[in-house]
Amino acid sequence: MTTAITELDHIVVAASTLDAGRAWARDVLGVEPAGGGKHDGLATHNTLVKLDGRRYLEIIAIDPDAGAPSFPRWFGLDTPEVRALIAHEPRLVAWVARCAGAPDAIEHLAATPGYDARVVRPASRGDFRWRFAFTADGRRISGGVLPHLIQWDCGLHPCDRLPECGVALTGLTLGAVVPERAAATLELLALRADYGGEVVQVGQSSSPQIVATLQTPKGLVVLD
Repeated sequence: MTTAITELDHIVVAASTLDAGRAWARDVLGVEPAGGGKHDGLATHNTLVKLDGRRYLEIIAIDPDAGAPSFPRWFGLDTPEVRALIAHEPRLVAWVARCAGAPDAIEHLAATPGYDARVVRPASRGDFRWRFAFTADGRRISGGVLPHLIQWDCGLHPCDRLPECGVALTGLTLGAVVPERAAATLELLALRADYGGEVVQVGQSSSPQIVATLQTPKGLVVLD
């Protein structure tokens, strides 16, 4: 039997351009993002902000110089819904849970009943290698309420190369139309209560919502 666990790895802020995302980080969080790069085949690029523990905030945007993607972009970046959402400012659109416990943990968990991210694709950049689970059409999972899955296939994690910047994730609230169903799926995805589960809370909402609370150099910041 496969042993698999997940824990919160990173939250995702989408921007209309990466420059807009960097400016947003400076203005809203009071920090300068670092690291990141281009995603081959996805036609996106990103930059990162280290959070507390082994977690980070990813700022991602379509790369205008990369041409057409080889497959639908993750996090719904190709959808009218997300494009309208980020038209005027960067917005929190998704979160990602890190798989561990077995070499095939991500494949095992992606097969969870009721979980839509069944496509698992390998990726790499420099010294980093990972596998990522996403929906066949690239849309967000349950409107962003449920996490994408990632499994790092190397000894490194992005946080190992990111500077400390005084930003901490104090809470991630998921608003679901049927919160009991979302909570049950998170349990099936083996979200660890002792790392990530205590930060992630599920509540009732008339439509899918995701809200992150951050402690930053500019004080408490709420992203939605």
